[in-house]
Amino acid sequence: MTIVGRMFDKETLKKYSTQTIIAGILMALLGLVGVFAPSLMSLVVVNFLAWLFLFSAIVQGVITWKSYRNSFSAWLKPAISLITAILLLFFPFEGVAAVGIMLAAYLLVDAYSSLSFGWEYRPNKGWWLMIVNGILSIVLAVIFMIDWPFSSIVLVGLFVGISLFFDGITLIAFGLGAKSVSDDDIAKDKDKEENQQNTKESEQ
Repeated sequence: MTIVGRMFDKETLKKYSTQTIIAGILMALLGLVGVFAPSLMSLVVVNFLAWLFLFSAIVQGVITWKSYRNSFSAWLKPAISLITAILLLFFPFEGVAAVGIMLAAYLLVDAYSSLSFGWEYRPNKGWWLMIVNGILSIVLAVIFMIDWPFSSIVLVGLFVGISLFFDGITLIAFGLGAKSVSDDDIAKDKDKEENQQNTKESEQ
């Protein structure tokens, strides 16, 4: 396979470029909802997590009932998931504060991911946007930890919205860059790789 920046296949990138652009547009639009209605987005995030924990508790409970019903320790995980879901559903504002500190941790992980991804993707088009996205995530994480928990109801939704918006813009740029790859570029890289393989085989 032809590798771009040591980990990207040009042919595959071009194949899925349209889907990447569509996903980027949807993420950017969802991000704008968080920017202009941050409190609503905060509650949406908490409710989403609550139902996710509830679904997890049900699945884990069914598995435990079928396989480990007599094990007390096996019931701890579904019980904790269920309790977490109930607390988030009935105490959403306190849940927002709890989600806030987790979001700060997420932003730091997202920053590392974006910076690493952008560095590996250079010098292809759009790589610098990934770097900017990573730096922005670090700044948001620091601001969030300074103001936590007092402004969580606004900051959770706002920061999720900003992060989604820039992630969407990054995906759009990434997709457009991949879409601009020509068939000649793909063919040239394939020929180059074949020549390298032939050279290695002849050396052996």
